[in-house]
Amino acid sequence: MPVYTYKDIPKILTQAEKGQPANIYLIAGDSYLVNDVHHKLIDRLIPEESRPFNLEIADGEKEDIRSILERLQTFPFFPGPKVVSVKNPVQIFSSGGGDRLLKKAEEAWQKGQPERCTRILRALFQNVGISMNSLEGGESKNEEILMEKLFPDKEGPLPNWCKEALIHMQDQSTEESPTLNPEQLLDSAIRQGFPKDHLLILLMEGPSGSKKIVKTIAEYGVVLNLSLKQGKKGEQTATLKGFMKTRLAQEGKTIIPQAEALLLERVGPETYLLEMEIQKLVAYTGDRKQILPKDITEIVGAFREEPLYELTSVLGERKLEEGLQKLGQLWEQGYNPLQILAGITNALRRLLAARELLGTVSEAPDRIWQDFGAFSAKILPQLKQAPLPEFLSRVHPFVLYNTMKTSRNFSLTQLVSALAALHQTDRLLKTSGATPAFLLEDFIISFCK
Repeated sequence: MPVYTYKDIPKILTQAEKGQPANIYLIAGDSYLVNDVHHKLIDRLIPEESRPFNLEIADGEKEDIRSILERLQTFPFFPGPKVVSVKNPVQIFSSGGGDRLLKKAEEAWQKGQPERCTRILRALFQNVGISMNSLEGGESKNEEILMEKLFPDKEGPLPNWCKEALIHMQDQSTEESPTLNPEQLLDSAIRQGFPKDHLLILLMEGPSGSKKIVKTIAEYGVVLNLSLKQGKKGEQTATLKGFMKTRLAQEGKTIIPQAEALLLERVGPETYLLEMEIQKLVAYTGDRKQILPKDITEIVGAFREEPLYELTSVLGERKLEEGLQKLGQLWEQGYNPLQILAGITNALRRLLAARELLGTVSEAPDRIWQDFGAFSAKILPQLKQAPLPEFLSRVHPFVLYNTMKTSRNFSLTQLVSALAALHQTDRLLKTSGATPAFLLEDFIISFCK
């Protein structure tokens, strides 16, 4: 069976509604989409009045695979389908996702959740072949083992949080269960089959990966990959557009392409943020059926990524005072100077590519650049005659229009010189010890002259 994606959701839900569900589902990826699909699937599998008895929700961080499989073997109080949904099944999917789970473990420890932290670490230990009994060789030996198994690409000492968590684990008196691979237990159970009308749904944030157990689930059930950030740009955009179209249709609204591109550019690959903005836009537009670019400009809030977008936008217009103001907002939000520098560099590379592209089209009067419709009619057909530069090949036509329009404010020489100045700023940031704010402000002042 193939791995399904967002476009396959209607088919998956229809099969469940017709009484032809899979015995096992793995729904992985964007957390908002995962939860949304889970709720829709449950709506089609179990009547609301039966859910207190026929639906069980398990915490995959707290509950081991044996307990989960035992739940599946238990028959419900009322007749009909029984569903066991497991959120974040770290024991099964800890291998291959070590970096992600280490971050979760560190986050739990820093938030004062030692039990959650140690549960995640125990799952990781089992998958990389570490037993608590093997960590009895003294502090330095333990650190050596953990660095080799958990942090193979990291140099230096074991992180302090991990040292503290290890001490906490060693102080606990819990006996280790026999070393049995959770993947193998689940694989065997899937192949043997669950009781009739008993279903297992695994819900996880992040990519599903390509592990053997994922292939088994795909063979006997459904693997639905809803990852956005790890996916290709085209797949991201298609998923977000599909989500937006479905949500707006539910509200009896549509959105014109320019507004769609602007909204996606501002929100980024975050369906939760997109959902919040759709709700605001629906309320703001009232009885009007169509959402316009001005609605996005007036309503869409300032997310963490937006100040960086706004900084590069005002730099494109060479607005010095606003540029320094936007830079100040980035400092207030805790942006790293190298992150800001990278954002400016990428924006200028797009402008340089767009400026070079201008030389390949026939000269057009200024009025063509004041209207997207005129650009689409006169310029866009010329651009489609040859492959676009890499920096512009995947952007929406409206974004391409704005980028080319902005590039007319600069000469090729100015943009090349600006990129050279950014390279020098990057070198100074990393080697000179100069204040990052001073270096970036100096670049903005020089660029906007």
